[in-house]
Amino acid sequence: MSVVPVYRPRATPMHAARAGASGAFCASLALVALLYENPLVLGGALAATVVAAVGARAGRELARAAWVALPLALLIVAVNALVSQGGATVIARLGSFLGRRYDVTLEALAAGGAAALRIVALVAVCGLFSAAVDPDEIVRSLRRFGYRSALTAALACRLVPLLARDAARMSDAARCRPSPPGRVELVRAALGGALERSLDLAAALEVRGYAGARRPARTRRPWSRHDLAFLAAAAAIAALAIAARAAGAAGFAPYPTTSLDAGAAEAGLAAALALAAALPFAAPGARLGVARA
Repeated sequence: MSVVPVYRPRATPMHAARAGASGAFCASLALVALLYENPLVLGGALAATVVAAVGARAGRELARAAWVALPLALLIVAVNALVSQGGATVIARLGSFLGRRYDVTLEALAAGGAAALRIVALVAVCGLFSAAVDPDEIVRSLRRFGYRSALTAALACRLVPLLARDAARMSDAARCRPSPPGRVELVRAALGGALERSLDLAAALEVRGYAGARRPARTRRPWSRHDLAFLAAAAAIAALAIAARAAGAAGFAPYPTTSLDAGAAEAGLAAALALAAALPFAAPGARLGVARA
């Protein structure tokens, strides 16, 4: 089981929508996490991501992404509490070390908690994107603008797991020797193998005519109801986030004393984000294989 979420085709509206629409939907959720520090709004963005993951049947993939985000979030809280000496409410005095006094303040914990929640929300959005947006379709959508770059990106995505397996096999073989080589030698061997593989692959592609690649013709594909639904949801989420930010709502200032806006406007914004994320999944279900018909 991979820690990083992997895309798998499923019969859900998000999988049925084109990659551009689903990607814009994920980008709008990430925009909320980037614009706000208010924990209530960040919680709404995280709840919206969870709702979308459940609708896309990617709950398990999102849970695996959380295992990556939670240790990082705890580290951010701990480091901020130890390093930041701002704040007026001291809750723990840890003494002095190397001429510096370490006091843990409630405000430093609040600031670290807000930063950690933002990281969790962003990692969750990235996990949803990885699990529900077709990477091959994203690469195909870019081929008219950089057809050689698109081919390079596609090959890189396919070869990274293969190179990782090669490095793991080399490491296992090295441990079987009486005097195992160091890490530098292993890295040199893995790099040499990767270069040899790239030369062989380049020669094979040239023989098959990829050296004379041309920009493909433009193809027209009708917009489906799922495409329009996710684009509308992305526009609504982005508009809500930008409008509330411009109006000065959802403020958060941890220092010198924590000031948090947690009124009806912030609660309404958090609820509206979750509702906007759920609306595209209210459309009639998609059928796998004929989702865009």
